[in-house]
Amino acid sequence: MANEVGSKPINFVFTVDQVNSILNVLGQSPFVQVANLINLIQSQGADQFAKIQEEVDAEEAAEEPVVNE
Repeated sequence: MANEVGSKPINFVFTVDQVNSILNVLGQSPFVQVANLINLIQSQGADQFAKIQEEVDAEEAAEEPVVNE
């Protein structure tokens, strides 16, 4: 019995801005057609986005000048 190609996962790499653009375009479409896809994107991206936000926050904190009192 042959495996279904359509059920196999594919990995893509997008920037946060690109994902937001994709979600914005999907948001223009009828809800019933895109709701599941939007939910998949958001659920798979949530942990990744949190990690990116932590990294950016750490970089910004490292760049802040230390004020001696």
